[in-house]
Amino acid sequence: MLAAAGGAAEAPLGLLVAVLRHQESVAPAAGEGPEAGAAARLAAGSYPLLDLAAAVRPVVEGVPAAVAALGTPEAPAVVPDTLAAAGPPLAAASELERVAVVDAWLEDPLTVDPLTGFWVGVAAGPVLERARAAIDAPTREQWTGRACPACGGLPQVSVIAPESGEFMGGSPRSLVCGRCAGWWTFPRAVCAWCGEEDPTKVAPFVPDAGAARIDACETCSVYVKTFDLRQPGGAAVVPLVDDVATVSLDLWAREQGLSRPVVSLAGV
Repeated sequence: MLAAAGGAAEAPLGLLVAVLRHQESVAPAAGEGPEAGAAARLAAGSYPLLDLAAAVRPVVEGVPAAVAALGTPEAPAVVPDTLAAAGPPLAAASELERVAVVDAWLEDPLTVDPLTGFWVGVAAGPVLERARAAIDAPTREQWTGRACPACGGLPQVSVIAPESGEFMGGSPRSLVCGRCAGWWTFPRAVCAWCGEEDPTKVAPFVPDAGAARIDACETCSVYVKTFDLRQPGGAAVVPLVDDVATVSLDLWAREQGLSRPVVSLAGV
């Protein structure tokens, strides 16, 4: 992991650590789950590859456990008040109400209130990440979309890997899903949000030297944080964790009038 930049990342990292510890404690065992039938869907070119309907029940059941775990006496130090307040009403809602929220979040996370979506994401992580790890990823020829081919989630960050070794392959770029943590290849000079292909309108900004940078689109004013694994320190990058550790870049981007639709589990 990249070194955290001063105090700005301390609180978000504390929250992320609490979330990851809870998710690790409830990680589901291998078995028939959302990954069932993924190989057949991949062969047929049917996306997303995971059966999201099969994920609804375990996620719904996981929400009260997530709220209870992060509502322990140690939690107030790391869970912001606004997030903490949004948890109990969701946990106390009827099963049908929670099913409706989880269904909506799986269909399109941007349609769910971000505070509520945080708790759904905490519960969904163990389910979707295990299922994603159990299936084969499509090749760049099979999938070129901006959404995750596995779970349909939106990209949280992007990564540039060392050269592939393929003729004219160059250094491939991958988007990283904020829901299932899966990677998939995506063109380097294309906006991951609006699809802008003019390289003069999709520019990298590196406020601080290092492996992390901001790729901003002039057309939609949305940015994605990119980790260049070829840079010093790049080999140690854990994208979804270092997204939180580099919160100073998000603060810089907002000062430039930029935004991003998907934030980390730490809310940044």
